[in-house]
Amino acid sequence: MSISRTRNLQHKVYIPSSARENQYLMAKIPLTDELLASFDHLIDKGADAPYEKLYQYLAETFFSVNDKFAIESTQFVANDKFPRVRYSPEKLTAQTKQQVLFLYNTKYHTSRNAFYNGQNKAKKITLIFLPNGDDIRVNSAQFHQQVKEAITEFAKQSKVPLATIRVCDHQHLTYDLFAKHKGIEGSQAHKFRPMTDRYLADKLQLPEVTDALTYAVIDLPINSRIRSLVKIDDKHSEKYIELYNLIADAFISSAKHHNLHNGAVVANGLVPIVRRGEDENVITNGELLMLGYNPKHTSGGYTCKWDANKLVDTVQLIFVASEQNKTSHGYGKFVNQIEQALNSFTQKLDFVNDKEELMIRLHQHIGFYLD
Repeated sequence: MSISRTRNLQHKVYIPSSARENQYLMAKIPLTDELLASFDHLIDKGADAPYEKLYQYLAETFFSVNDKFAIESTQFVANDKFPRVRYSPEKLTAQTKQQVLFLYNTKYHTSRNAFYNGQNKAKKITLIFLPNGDDIRVNSAQFHQQVKEAITEFAKQSKVPLATIRVCDHQHLTYDLFAKHKGIEGSQAHKFRPMTDRYLADKLQLPEVTDALTYAVIDLPINSRIRSLVKIDDKHSEKYIELYNLIADAFISSAKHHNLHNGAVVANGLVPIVRRGEDENVITNGELLMLGYNPKHTSGGYTCKWDANKLVDTVQLIFVASEQNKTSHGYGKFVNQIEQALNSFTQKLDFVNDKEELMIRLHQHIGFYLD
């Protein structure tokens, strides 16, 4: 095989045919004093629920605009809860104190809801757009453009300044690293080009100032076999520390061996939220663990957050791409390095590939303000 062909193969990733595609867009609108002043006629400060009419008006306007642009699955969130979207064979919407979780299958499920409490003034309104149908990734640029037009129309009708609206486009692919060992046949090739490049190929130009982040979250189930890899002393004040140390050491050493230098190990029951930021930081916020990364920093190292007194069902392993991980082809080489590191990691844990699942969720995000 020629050197050029070998190099080309390094930038292609062959993932199982059973991989699940997902995309969702969010428009975040801060409820500033200036904006609220323009809706003064809809706010009854003497009522038990002073903001009820405002939220109702904005939600109805939002859903009416979605009908105009034939966007069927949308959510209006004005309760300051963190929205999360995941694939599920069954449609389910669940709320916790801090989160709204949307589980659905793009092929079969549609959903339209409003979440707010008229008694409270929210910090912001979040408009969520969910695609429906097949070939979500192939049609992602078209859906993005459709959503952008809908947001622009909503802003026009509700007199929200466009420049205050931040749009975030989230896409991810989810698959079991060992799907082939379980009888899944066929694969699909990806180069994981940056979203700006993919969209440009579909004649969609994104704003010049666009933030991007690429990362992977891996779910490692903690079953009895993995627990038995170490001796757990019930009398020890931190009885699971050896287990978590074993996992973290195996993961980080495998990652570094394959030149992956940014990530985290989370085993405390919190939901890790990976976001781009100028400064790299870790902030615990109730149910959420906020992990900030700056892609310009090429060697941020590994963060380990666990509760040694608590046995979790799943340890979450995270890889974050820096700008150094992006080649002229995209992030394919980065994803191949992730798979190689995980193969090495699971060998250290004597993984049973045909019976145990290691789910990888590859994320590509972009964010920008409307003009």
